[in-house]
Amino acid sequence: MYIGIYMKFIELKSHDPYLNLAIEEYIFKNAEEETFILWQNEPCIVIGKNQNPFAEINIPKAREKNVKIVRRITGGGAVYHDLGNVNYSFISPSHKEGIDFAYFTSPIIKALSSLGVSCILSGRNDLVLKNGRKISGNAQHSSLGRVLHHGTLLFSSDLDVLDSLLNVDAEKLKSKAVRSVRSRVANISDSLDFSCSLTDFILSIKRMLTEEYSATEVRVPDNAEIQLIRERNSSDEWIFNEKEYLSVYNIKVKNRFDFGTVECNIKLKGDYISDIRITGDFFEKRPIEELEERLIGKSITSTHLDNCNVSDYILGMSNSDFLQLLKDL
Repeated sequence: MYIGIYMKFIELKSHDPYLNLAIEEYIFKNAEEETFILWQNEPCIVIGKNQNPFAEINIPKAREKNVKIVRRITGGGAVYHDLGNVNYSFISPSHKEGIDFAYFTSPIIKALSSLGVSCILSGRNDLVLKNGRKISGNAQHSSLGRVLHHGTLLFSSDLDVLDSLLNVDAEKLKSKAVRSVRSRVANISDSLDFSCSLTDFILSIKRMLTEEYSATEVRVPDNAEIQLIRERNSSDEWIFNEKEYLSVYNIKVKNRFDFGTVECNIKLKGDYISDIRITGDFFEKRPIEELEERLIGKSITSTHLDNCNVSDYILGMSNSDFLQLLKDL
């Protein structure tokens, strides 16, 4: 598949994060053609599908600043959105399922290069400048024979607010050789050699993608299912997931790997798992709920997982990694 063949382009005018993610999810579930979307959100923190908001976010500060909390359907870590940030999405019904950050970030790297901003894909899923500072975080999800890739573009975001709201794991910062989120990120506007407004920046990205890949602009779909997804997106059940975080687990174990952080909250009956919730900023290959179900009834002292392949669910994690994590209990 080549990005741009029969591509549709949609620019969302809403700044409602619950609605924008609902539109994106609806298109993802129903797309028959390659689709590129540009969108912006009012101030919010968007957490990955499997993250614990109480661990990732300074919730009192977010509420004080009226910053919404949103959960997306892709894995990865928490990101801050405001109107100085531009979000983009690629939806492909024909790209092979699986995680492929290099493929979907290449058009964005090219678009930024056309503006004189040189950046590369670094680590798992970040676009960084030559000085190592992050200007874009990306995430992916694949199912139904389709791939959703979306990312942020920090143009003129309030980076101090970003720093005050995100509780980033100290081990993650250590792995990046930085002391804080604020010292790790940068705005694209500061790297431009010419004066450029946010509106002009969006037009430049739009023009490059639509001309380079012959994209045709279309309207936002109008469907009742979008409103139902928005209602789910804005509900406490979806955002905070009471089952995950209000249940009392016997034990918790957590470790950071090259592919991300994995945390297991486990209820035990003897040395057998009676309930388990796996959280973290990892990327899924298949729904993590399926793995959790398969682990119920297994002993935490096992040396094998009986026909259960963890790498089918958590990208980059082997059975030996997972068993070692349990040994740290």
